[in-house]
Formats: sequence, C-alpha cells, structure tokens
Amino acid sequence: MQEPPRRVTPGRPVIVFDTETTGCTREDRVVSLGAVRLDAALEPEATLHLVFAPGMRCHFGAFRVHGLSDAYLAKQAPFPAHAAEVAAFFGGAVGCAHNLSFDRRMLGGEFDRLDLPRPWEGEFCTMLAWRRHRPGERAGLAHASASCGLSRETALHGALEDAWLAANLLRALHGMEPAPMRLHGFTNDRVGEMAA
Repeated sequence: MQEPPRRVTPGRPVIVFDTETTGCTREDRVVSLGAVRLDAALEPEATLHLVFAPGMRCHFGAFRVHGLSDAYLAKQAPFPAHAAEVAAFFGGAVGCAHNLSFDRRMLGGEFDRLDLPRPWEGEFCTMLAWRRHRPGERAGLAHASASCGLSRETALHGALEDAWLAANLLRALHGMEPAPMRLHGFTNDRVGEMAA
C-alpha cells in the first residue's frame, strides 16, 4: 500500500473542506459545508459556508456533534440549489480534508446523486499526513490542532471552523505558521445564527 504524501502538490491552489452531516452512512446527507480556498502558496483567499436542507432527519448523535436542528435545516435550500456555487468555488483545485475519506464520500455523494462530476482534482488528507508527521500521537482534528496551539471556539463542530483548523494543519505540515483565525470577512460567508 502506498504511503500518503506529507505535502500537497506544489504550485496548485487547495480547497480545504469539512462537512457536517445527518449521520455516517452512505444514505446520510450533508447539512453544512465549510471550505477555505488557499492559493498555491497556501495563503487563505476565500471561504464558503453553506447550510442545506437534507430532506431527512439528523441522527441524534450527529445533532449532538453539530447542533443544527431539524427545524433550522428544514428552512434552508437543498444541496442541488447550491451545487453550481460549490463547484465553482472548488474550481478543480486540490481537495483537502481532515479524514478525507469521510468528507469525500459525503460531499462527493451529493454530486453523484446529481450525476455531476466531483469538482476537485487531486486529493490530500491532513489526518493521514499528520499521522506520518507525528507517529504515535492522536491525529483527530482537535488533538492535532492543539499541537499547533489552535482549538475550536465551542464544543460544537462547525464545518467552516473545522475547515479552517484543517487548513492551518496543512500549513503546519508545510512548515508555515497558522493564519489568523478569521472565519468571517472573506467572501461567500452565508451562515447566520444557528437557531435550535
């Protein structure tokens, strides 16, 4: 089995993304997408944060992770209404996530259901790279981020915040300092208060 790379392909932009979902099965749906676009030098350029009506209820365990209630989600547009916007944001860049196998399956599944190609070219998993970089240490996003002096603002998982943490892990893997934690102020920030 080929070892995962420690660094992304040089000279290409990267979209670091995270999904929150109704659950963990193949039938589950994405309820929130957070993405950070990094330029070829891994400097942040823009963010995208969207919430979707999944057309099904969230498993209780998933709700406990992300805190997005079924009532709140039902008021949002479904993923197909934003598919073109998501595809344009990714724009064929390298797709990167912490635990890429999960986020690739979940977000990729949304495009598969629409018979659309997945909008990234090339992939990189910060979790696998972190395991190679720090063998024997815990590689979950919270623990790896703590090694870089970063943490979530609350106990809840937010897709954009987790994408930002993963983007900073990617920078750390390339010997770079964390970028300032600015979750707002970039383009395309679409999420308001998450009323329960």
